[in-house]
Amino acid sequence: MKIGFSKFVFIVGLLCIANTGLAHRYYASFSQVELQPTKGTIEVTHRIFTHDIEDLLVRYQGSNGELADEVIESFLKDYIIQAFALYAPDGERVSLEWIAVEITLDDIYVYQEAPLQEGQQTVIVANRILQDLFDDQSNTVNVKLGRKVRSHTFNKGDPMYQISFDGRTGEYPFNN
Repeated sequence: MKIGFSKFVFIVGLLCIANTGLAHRYYASFSQVELQPTKGTIEVTHRIFTHDIEDLLVRYQGSNGELADEVIESFLKDYIIQAFALYAPDGERVSLEWIAVEITLDDIYVYQEAPLQEGQQTVIVANRILQDLFDDQSNTVNVKLGRKVRSHTFNKGDPMYQISFDGRTGEYPFNN
């Protein structure tokens, strides 16, 4: 059976369109926590996909995602503060100072900072970014001290997680 070139192109085009409709979005965020003993700081950078934040704005702001950067930054500041937290080894919540937000076409970067206790090699992390919106959201946190990196991925319902460079890494017994 022969089919013409134009019919072949048409069928391939239909298959491509059908395949695009079946594509599944991946729901993820990435956070980097750097313990900087020489500076005496903890530096945090969150990378979140812009289209996920648009969905979040639609849900909580009733907007179509077309808001001024200042409105988005104010909303994100409140949202990130309740969705992401660091705790010191003694269980005390670390007060993260809001530094800035950078909005690009594909990604949104959020920058935070806090003082690092002298000799601190452990942080306890809670990360629920976008888990109130997407059931299959996963949030990877990399904690860096010098050249060493420890990672943990949070899924919906996961407890806080203790990341340490002195061997005490694992689930933290209390949830925030």
